[in-house]
Amino acid sequence: MDERSAKLAENETIFRAGNESIDKAAGDKLERAPFMCECGDEHCFERIELTPAAYEAVRAHPARFFVVPGHEDLTAGEVVVEQHERYALVEKQGAERELVEGRDPRAS
Repeated sequence: MDERSAKLAENETIFRAGNESIDKAAGDKLERAPFMCECGDEHCFERIELTPAAYEAVRAHPARFFVVPGHEDLTAGEVVVEQHERYALVEKQGAERELVEGRDPRAS
């Protein structure tokens, strides 16, 4: 894993942690909650609206992140596993996967 890929993976874990806070605050009160794009770009603050069920489906896999279409970075150790109208679902591979799984807030 190169330095750039490591930084992007680290950024994605930060956005995931922020989305966990949004999820806790929203609970089941909203039909769709506004979450932050989980791409590795530290300057991206685009929103993705997800149902509670869709959010939980992503979080069931600690190496998966949801990003705005076009924000996928296939050069940073990730592959697209699903494509939706409002978001793409990417999954980290290799050393990047180990990094993000080790920082999964739900693992502890």
